[in-house]
Amino acid sequence: MMPTLKHMSLGLAGLLLGTVFLWLALKNINLNDVSIVVAHINRGWVAAGALIYLSSIAVRCLRWGMLLNVIGTAKWRHLIEALTAGYAANYLLPARIGELFRADYASRLFPVDRLTLLGTIFAERICDGLILVTALWAGITLTSLSSTAFHGTQPWVITVGISSTFLFGAALTFVLWSRRIPLHRFAIPAALTLRWHRLVDGVSSLSRGKTGAVILASITVWVLEGMALACIVRASGITLTTPQLFGLMGLASLSTLLPTAPAYLGTYQFVFGKIFVSYAYPEIVGIVTATLLQIFCFGTVTILGIIVLFSRSGVIVLRTFR
Repeated sequence: MMPTLKHMSLGLAGLLLGTVFLWLALKNINLNDVSIVVAHINRGWVAAGALIYLSSIAVRCLRWGMLLNVIGTAKWRHLIEALTAGYAANYLLPARIGELFRADYASRLFPVDRLTLLGTIFAERICDGLILVTALWAGITLTSLSSTAFHGTQPWVITVGISSTFLFGAALTFVLWSRRIPLHRFAIPAALTLRWHRLVDGVSSLSRGKTGAVILASITVWVLEGMALACIVRASGITLTTPQLFGLMGLASLSTLLPTAPAYLGTYQFVFGKIFVSYAYPEIVGIVTATLLQIFCFGTVTILGIIVLFSRSGVIVLRTFR
């Protein structure tokens, strides 16, 4: 009951925040401006962005497989199925509850404890966060040295950078030291200790396995996602510089650390709009760009995940009637 209430509270918080951010993003928007931007969207760039984004999901599957190989074995088709279904759930459910769904779904496909699987997902997020923080600081530094600096918004951008640095620095410290925490010195019930060790077993897969290969795969993921983002931005008729793209990718992705609505609706529109204004571009272009990313990149993965889920259900039904 308590985990369910907690998840419902997170989901509700995500929906509320998403609604607030969406209202803030759209309150001064003119529908005529929206129609003008939409009319000039380049479909070829949108298609290219969606395809590149799908390739980043494939690399994410490879990375998760590296982490899982440290703690057990899993068939690649099951791994791909679980990750795709989990990402679909992440885009359909608020507050990133899809991460919990992926761990639960995967525990039904291969013999690894759910908490351990959740630990490997946490390890993935640490890799992603460290790369995004690095990209954000690179964007801040390089844009500050040019005429494309964050005009009038630099204080809040730096605040996000500092907060994220401390957050993921602490998370990395946890990964490195989690297995050395002497729980036996504390009066902790055996059941909780067992759960802790299962979670830590998954988290520490990052430091016990092919760490270099996992980091390289993580960099590849975000290079591809950066390219996908650049294509979607280009579809709206704007070409961002590399430092600007770093700043946009870092800020937009780090904004998902907050409880968000499904597919980051509202949060993305607000953040993209403000960042585009800081780059001296119309806010409406940023909002349309965020929406294109959600529909064609997140939406494509969501459709694939739904197909996977229905296929699994169909297999179960066929086996039942045999």
